Amino acid sequence: MGAPTVSVIITTYNQATYIPATIVSVLDQTYRDFEIILVDDGSTDSTSHDIVPYRDRLTYIRQANRGVPAARNVGIRHANGRLLAFLDGDDLWEPTKLQKQVEAAEAHPNSGLIVADGVEFAPDAIVRDSLIGPSILSRLKDRDSITLRCYEELIRHNLIGTTSQVMVPRRVIDRVGLSDERFPVSSDWDLYLRIAASDDVTFLNQKLVRYRYLGTSASGPQLLRQFRWGLDVTRFLRKHVGLATPAAASLVRAELARHTRATAAAAYYYSMKTDHWWGRRYLFHLLVANPASLSVSAYLLAVCAPRFVTRRFGHVVRRVLGLE
Repeated sequence: MGAPTVSVIITTYNQATYIPATIVSVLDQTYRDFEIILVDDGSTDSTSHDIVPYRDRLTYIRQANRGVPAARNVGIRHANGRLLAFLDGDDLWEPTKLQKQVEAAEAHPNSGLIVADGVEFAPDAIVRDSLIGPSILSRLKDRDSITLRCYEELIRHNLIGTTSQVMVPRRVIDRVGLSDERFPVSSDWDLYLRIAASDDVTFLNQKLVRYRYLGTSASGPQLLRQFRWGLDVTRFLRKHVGLATPAAASLVRAELARHTRATAAAAYYYSMKTDHWWGRRYLFHLLVANPASLSVSAYLLAVCAPRFVTRRFGHVVRRVLGLE
């Protein structure tokens, strides 16, 4: 048999409760020319047992726990399809997801990303009724799809809620490279930026993905998720300052400064109210991620200083640094 058109790459870690339904949502696709590669990132639950009924319909790869980006890269290296579709081990696809994306990929051969819409759901409610950024969603109104260059928008915001929404031509991955394993929770955003720097992106106005909200996901509980993301995004934006063209580098620098400043402020106020020692450690790591940030230095000094010092001089420092 020849190579399949689509390689579906599922990554999972301790998601035994959900992985059978995830696999079934792929097997139920109306588009049939695909292979499934399931990468188990060192699960310690019953995942290997619970997938036994499906083992003859997928390629199962188990590795020591190395994180989502590393697991995704293993799947890519084993993939045979010319189109790659990614799926987290607790998410679900609607039956026409692959069909609609393959049609879009054929209609828009210059697109490096084909992005489906979807919803984020919890056990008892829909958490978000769209997984596409608002700036794109407004342009999708009354249209089946939109194809555009969105590199600058992607610098400012991740326009894609979950990797389970995307399909990428293999030739694009071969050109821009695999997921960067240094960024455990934002490697997908980093990959989208590298693609969007030179390729169109096609967004589909169809809810074809069900993104499951779990506090145990790679991003962590909602309360602390912003801080895991904040540190990771600071690191990858600093990387993109070096990757950007001269025309775009100033925008990346500005977004790096804005993002780092906002993350430092949130961490400072969280530490003052909740966990002082956590704040010191976090702001130190944030300063390492972006040593040029005066705002992080100021917040780190503030969190280490006695309270009477910050009460007396804090507003002066904030005014000098433009933090208020």
